[in-house]
Amino acid sequence: MAILKDDILTFVKKALKEDGFVDADIEEEIKATLADLSKYNLLTATPVDIAGVDGDTNFDEPLRFKRLISITPNDGSNDKLPLLPIKGGFRAYRQLVSGTQSNSSGNPELYTRQNKKFWIYPTLTKSFTFTVEYYINSAGDVDAIEFSDDFINAIKYGTAYHAALFRKKSSYVDIWLPIYIAERGSMIAMNPPEPTIVQ
Repeated sequence: MAILKDDILTFVKKALKEDGFVDADIEEEIKATLADLSKYNLLTATPVDIAGVDGDTNFDEPLRFKRLISITPNDGSNDKLPLLPIKGGFRAYRQLVSGTQSNSSGNPELYTRQNKKFWIYPTLTKSFTFTVEYYINSAGDVDAIEFSDDFINAIKYGTAYHAALFRKKSSYVDIWLPIYIAERGSMIAMNPPEPTIVQ
């Protein structure tokens, strides 16, 4: 699912009474809105599946990764629990793999992050698919924004506010800023930040 720039443009034209706007006129405003929403960890990416095979110790972070929600392994049998972070981070991970890997099942149980990679423990002894859920920094393509309709109002209101701000239309800033803040606030209330685990 994607939010189309044309739908945002139609809204902003009406909101600012600007019939002359074209798509290119709101690209920076959309980017500013998405950057603002991403600061509050509101932009969740579509979960991605990453394949791992026997002997793998790590895999790359997904595109535009900001912060992890969960990594859940699946080997095609029973549903697995999400991986847990390794206390002590990458240094503790290195100590774990330098010793004997005591998990006889070979099922991944732990992870840490280092150099834009997720390092998993124990090392895989069979194929797994990892479903990674995460917060995303921002959409890369403003022509077809990759977020669901849950985000449409915040993006429309934020783009209208930024369009007014960038064009110094203070009367419209006064209208759209509080509407945008209220919508952003309701999204934050529905998606309270999860506690961050320091590694």
